[in-house]
Amino acid sequence: MTKSNKKKLFPSDEAAETTPQINRQQKQLRLQQRIANAARIFQDDVTARTLLESLAEGVIAINHNGTIVLINERTEEIFGYSRDEAVGRSLGIVLPEQYVKVHNHYMGEYFSNPRVRPMGQGFDLLGKRKDGTEFPVEVSLSFLETETELLGLAFITDITRRKAAEKTLKQQNEALDAFAHMVAHDLGSSLVLMIGYSEILLEDFQAMPPEDLRNHLATIAQSGHKMNDVIRELLLMAHIRKEDVKLHLLDMGRIVDEALQRLQHQIKESGAEIVLPNSYPAALGYAPWVEEVWFNYISNALKYGGQPPRLELGGTPQKNGYVQFWVKDNGAGLTAEQQKQLFDPLTRSKKNLVKGSGLGLSIVQRILEKLGGQVTSESEVGKGSVFSFTLPGPE
Repeated sequence: MTKSNKKKLFPSDEAAETTPQINRQQKQLRLQQRIANAARIFQDDVTARTLLESLAEGVIAINHNGTIVLINERTEEIFGYSRDEAVGRSLGIVLPEQYVKVHNHYMGEYFSNPRVRPMGQGFDLLGKRKDGTEFPVEVSLSFLETETELLGLAFITDITRRKAAEKTLKQQNEALDAFAHMVAHDLGSSLVLMIGYSEILLEDFQAMPPEDLRNHLATIAQSGHKMNDVIRELLLMAHIRKEDVKLHLLDMGRIVDEALQRLQHQIKESGAEIVLPNSYPAALGYAPWVEEVWFNYISNALKYGGQPPRLELGGTPQKNGYVQFWVKDNGAGLTAEQQKQLFDPLTRSKKNLVKGSGLGLSIVQRILEKLGGQVTSESEVGKGSVFSFTLPGPE
């Protein structure tokens, strides 16, 4: 039997071989026709097209198979796909892979009972950009009945900034709560001492030895000064949070002298030795706030330095245009874990790892953030600590 005879005996073979290809072509043509019909609804209506393109939300129209038939300009911006790249493809291109299957199920349910509603209430929704990055979205669903078919409409909002703001606000509220507990503890402990020693004096001051009387009064005065410091720091914190200041060239020698004057009693009482440089590098900042930084650093070094404390102060220009200022002490030093908690009021209040750091270092942290600088610490147990901060140098 020849090949030619086979063709005559089985004339349907050739048609059978080409039928799948024809079916695919027909399906593609029908899909293109539906896409064209859906697009024409908006293209032929100037008002509808203008409205679609002016929306702040991204809009994606799909058919019951989940094929994208239309997107607006905002959708292109959000997901990174052009119209030509998105139209005719599955909605799955803008969904994280783990959501594709479950979304297909819910999509089928929606087309069987279309209605206007938000999507994924109570859940965090994610979209996927062309580059593969995922981001938080809000989606509202609607539908459009056309002459040829029902279209599902998704109105999409990129809420990345909102989520970031919510996270920041939550962190700030947690820190504020911890800060409030810290303040209450500091004020409360000082007040308890004042009340306790005052009651002792009221009951027994006539028979009390002069030395005991003097010590009790000194404790009351010390507690009063501590409460006053806490209140002053709270007012300073409120000022820092609200105010924006202009940076000026600082007279750093004078600023350090002012801080040392405020600490004269503590310096004299501790017998501290303080080594000052001949001069400080020029830097930009806001003098009252920078004085507060020096005050807190020096005060802590006097409290937790050696016996007696020995402090070295100085400043060093950095290659990046900033200037680093520092206070070095001869204290017991800090562990690596303690250093991590130094400027974090939330973890300090919970773990109490850094004894006595109080409000001061929290204020230092916020001051340097406002002035465009940074705070750092270097310490080794048994070898003292170096607390430093940076400020921008003069232009």
